[in-house]
Amino acid sequence: MKENSWHRRHAIQLASQLPDGTEDAMIILRLMTQIVTDFLAEPEQPAKPAPVVVLVGGNECA
Repeated sequence: MKENSWHRRHAIQLASQLPDGTEDAMIILRLMTQIVTDFLAEPEQPAKPAPVVVLVGGNECA
């Protein structure tokens, strides 16, 4: 993916909210990366639908 100017603007906005300490900022960036890969990634497609059991017949009692 090509880097655009809006990517840079968003990065600056996020960086301005990071703490001053480098170690703390890197921990937050690592956690942000984890959130993006875990929660914002494309969901996996289900394998195939489960079979459905259909009852055929009337409503008579035996």
